[in-house]
Amino acid sequence: MTTYYDKTFESKTFTNDDLSLTQFESCTFKNCQFRDLHIKDLVFEECEFHTCDFSGTHLNQCAMRFVVFYDCKLIGLNFEHLNPFRLSLKFYSCLMDYTNFFNLKLMASIFEKCSLKGADFTQANLTKANFSGSKLDEAVFQQTNLSQADFRHCQGYLINPIINQIRGAKFSKDEVLGLLFQFGIKIE
Repeated sequence: MTTYYDKTFESKTFTNDDLSLTQFESCTFKNCQFRDLHIKDLVFEECEFHTCDFSGTHLNQCAMRFVVFYDCKLIGLNFEHLNPFRLSLKFYSCLMDYTNFFNLKLMASIFEKCSLKGADFTQANLTKANFSGSKLDEAVFQQTNLSQADFRHCQGYLINPIINQIRGAKFSKDEVLGLLFQFGIKIE
């Protein structure tokens, strides 16, 4: 297995061969391309990604431990198949439409000022997650633990409080109507 430690990669286009049996520890990636790859058993530990593109990439049993994404494009990524051991993710101002987080334990994760249109959070544990300022149009929350999650200044969410755990979650007054949609009531 090839290991890279404390290395910065800039404007690199990665291929499947570059990432086969590779581990990255404390590395930084800037303006890198990971598009349409099929990655298996890769390890990213304490890594940062800045303005990188992962769109269309398939992640199979990859480990992402204490990984942070800034201004990245992650459209259609299926995080469901990540290795769950020490999984820790933070996203800032990322384009993450149609991503899948099914059944993942992402306590205290951050999705700040992200576009999460059509993202699937079914059965995920998002206790204390921060969605502050994100766009959640068509995002799916079913049997999701959102206890103490922060939805202040979010837009477009529709969360059914009957089938999701929302105790202690924070919502902005202007957007709290997204909790009442399933009741079919009219507020004027």
